[in-house]
Amino acid sequence: MSELEGSDYRELTLEDIFRMFKKRLSLFISITLAVVVVTGIYLVFATPIYEASVTIKVDPTSQSSVSDLFTNSLTGSSISRDISTEVELIKSRTNIEEIIAELDLVNRVYSSEARERLISEGYTEKDLVMSLTRSISNMITVSPVKDTRIVKVSVQNKDPVLARDMANTLAMVYNKKLAELSKRDLTRKREFIEAQIPLLEKDLKESTDMMKNFKEETGIYVLDKHSDLLFQMLSSYDRQYNELKISAEEKKAEIQTYQGMLDDFNGTDSRDVKSMWIQTSESFSVNPVLTSLRQSLSKLQVELAALQEQYPLTDQRVKSKITEISKTESLIADEVKREFITSGQGMTLNPAYQQILTGVITAEADLQILEASINAVADMREQYQIELRSLPLKEQQLLDLQRQITVKESLYTLLLERLEEAKISEAAVVGNAAIVDPATIPQTAVKPNKRLSLAIGAVLGIFLGMLMVFLAEYLDKTLKTEEEIERFSRQPIIGRIPTIEGIREEMYVEKSPTAPSAESMKLAASNLSFTMGDGKTVAVTSVLPTEGKSFVIANLAYSMASSGQRVILVDFDMRRPRVEKILKSTKKQYGVTDVVMGKVELESVIERYTDNMDFIGVGTVPPNPTIVLSSKNIDVLLEKLKEKYDRILIDMPPAVVTSDVSLVGNKLDGIVLVVKPGRAIRDGLRIVIDNLKTVGVRILGVIVNGVDEKNSSYYYHYYYYYNEEGKKKKRRTRKNK
Repeated sequence: MSELEGSDYRELTLEDIFRMFKKRLSLFISITLAVVVVTGIYLVFATPIYEASVTIKVDPTSQSSVSDLFTNSLTGSSISRDISTEVELIKSRTNIEEIIAELDLVNRVYSSEARERLISEGYTEKDLVMSLTRSISNMITVSPVKDTRIVKVSVQNKDPVLARDMANTLAMVYNKKLAELSKRDLTRKREFIEAQIPLLEKDLKESTDMMKNFKEETGIYVLDKHSDLLFQMLSSYDRQYNELKISAEEKKAEIQTYQGMLDDFNGTDSRDVKSMWIQTSESFSVNPVLTSLRQSLSKLQVELAALQEQYPLTDQRVKSKITEISKTESLIADEVKREFITSGQGMTLNPAYQQILTGVITAEADLQILEASINAVADMREQYQIELRSLPLKEQQLLDLQRQITVKESLYTLLLERLEEAKISEAAVVGNAAIVDPATIPQTAVKPNKRLSLAIGAVLGIFLGMLMVFLAEYLDKTLKTEEEIERFSRQPIIGRIPTIEGIREEMYVEKSPTAPSAESMKLAASNLSFTMGDGKTVAVTSVLPTEGKSFVIANLAYSMASSGQRVILVDFDMRRPRVEKILKSTKKQYGVTDVVMGKVELESVIERYTDNMDFIGVGTVPPNPTIVLSSKNIDVLLEKLKEKYDRILIDMPPAVVTSDVSLVGNKLDGIVLVVKPGRAIRDGLRIVIDNLKTVGVRILGVIVNGVDEKNSSYYYHYYYYYNEEGKKKKRRTRKNK
């Protein structure tokens, strides 16, 4: 890394930011005002939008969700519905379609001519309804009130009356929809139970008749003690087995009900969720992890039953086995959840689908545990079945008949209880929403909000203005301040020349010797003399043209001559010579070019400007200055000048656009760079310094030409002058940009 690369970056200070905005204030103001004006024009021509709102209270005690329905049946508790589900139900497609039908929105929105034109283009009435459904869905906003069971439904439309009608109608349609959904779920459960009862009655009657016939035919009416004990155990396991079977069937019905709720949404995303759900459920039967966990759970439950026959529940061995069973059930639930999450990666679910899917995961996990429990009970029952086969045939038949009757009676009683509960729940179903505040006709528009829009426009304008200022600053590759010049050049600043307003005479030091700018020029000349030491030859160049190098070197030469040194100013800028023009001398036919080419003698081209100061112009402008500057006669010329003068100042062309400086620079005692803030470019300065150092040129320092209070902290000061009456006044220097 070069020594310059480490200096490219530094922390941006507050002073830098202020200077940046001060420099580009017009750009910042223009962008800000433009954005505000555009915002104002938009507000003038924008269509006003009105908003009507209705407040709905959702009753948490009503049962309308599937989780409530089945949880109540098994545990007797009630789980409150998530408000986010209500939000999605309110905006469901079926509700919006019912609003369209109730308010006859197709005819209210589309004129007869528009309808005829659309139908002639191939659209159907259904297409118009679907289009309206999408539009109205975007108009509706449902927002729950925090920590309450209240939701606020807002409808925005350019017609205030229509906005009110749509909001109130949506509230009524939503309440009606809730009642239908709740009753449908409970009806499905009731119908399932009612379908099972007649079948069970028939089986029970057949078993009772078979028992009666058996006793009459065999004369055996009671079992012996061992057979009776075996009967009790088998009956207990049969009852557990059948209860688990009923619970498993209810879980399956619960899952089907969730599927029906997904069908109600009838959207692409709901179909994707349903497809993912079916695929995941089908994979459970072949999932090796779930299969292993179900087998482990069945084995643990069998072991627990064996321990409970020998030890009380307080025994540590029984407690340990119960803990193992609980952990296994948790692992089954986690594996089911993981399967659903894995299959649903990349899918974004709305809250309603999320709650439905959560219910599905819970039901599937419970179903897996129930199936494992069924297998465990079946295994334990099979052990007693084996023992049953060792009894005499008649006793086996009697015991088997008694088992069938006992199990079916117990199951029949359970179904009757569940049926009565379902009937009561179904009869008690009502809509769980109540309108707290109906919508009224809005009097003022909510969009566009002129004050807010103007404020946002102003903030946006300020932001964009700042962005454009920073962007312009970033794209501006020029060196803008004295600090940047010093940092990028890594060279000492030996002079700072202020911007001189209204300058007419380029020999400023001669014409205004007591002016502060002239004093700065004299200080630069003094610093340069000190830096040169015993050296006599120095060239002045710049990075780019128009940085004022010729102006600076002419005034430096005059300042040195004024201090008593014998100075000669030589113009080596053979491309755009300006020394003669600055010194207001008539252009001579011969000059330094002719001396180097051997056409004339040196003494014939030297001209006197003032005491102690001579100069040599370019003379004949060569077609290829590189050939002239590469001549060995340059060394002879310099040696002759050193014999006659104390200081030899050479005006060179800009270093970044020519190779002239590199050709001559290593023959001199040093080179000074003139850099103008806002003109010189960073990469150009770096290239010039690298090139000069490569050829062995000694860089004495940098003179900053054109400093002011915007680009130099050095020049932020006051100076004094006397007016015509001799009174002393103080003022701040002001310069041109």
